[in-house]
Amino acid sequence: MKSKTIRRLLIGLLFALVIAVCLVWILIQQYGTAKGQYAAVRVSGQTVLTLDLQENTRQWVDGANDIRLCIVCGDGGVYVEQSGCPDKICVHKGRITTVGDMIVCLPAQTVVEVIQP
Repeated sequence: MKSKTIRRLLIGLLFALVIAVCLVWILIQQYGTAKGQYAAVRVSGQTVLTLDLQENTRQWVDGANDIRLCIVCGDGGVYVEQSGCPDKICVHKGRITTVGDMIVCLPAQTVVEVIQP
């Protein structure tokens, strides 16, 4: 009798713990991330462009290995619209908005990172 009660109690505690962890994760995702104001574009480690994420702009950047990227920003985010690289991972990354988020194009040696001033 005691073992069934203890087992039910442990299952209940485990369930409550899982629910609590999920709620904390959701709250962190919603409120714990800082939205960026700018995007820094670096080619081979050198900053070549800084973009205001609130201004709607489209810029072409010459990356390494003769690869050009079309970077679009506005409405608080930035993304790579086109790239001359073979795999297009940078294009498929999509829009980024949170400080520290990055889009990386290895063939072009180009990094787009959301930053704070």
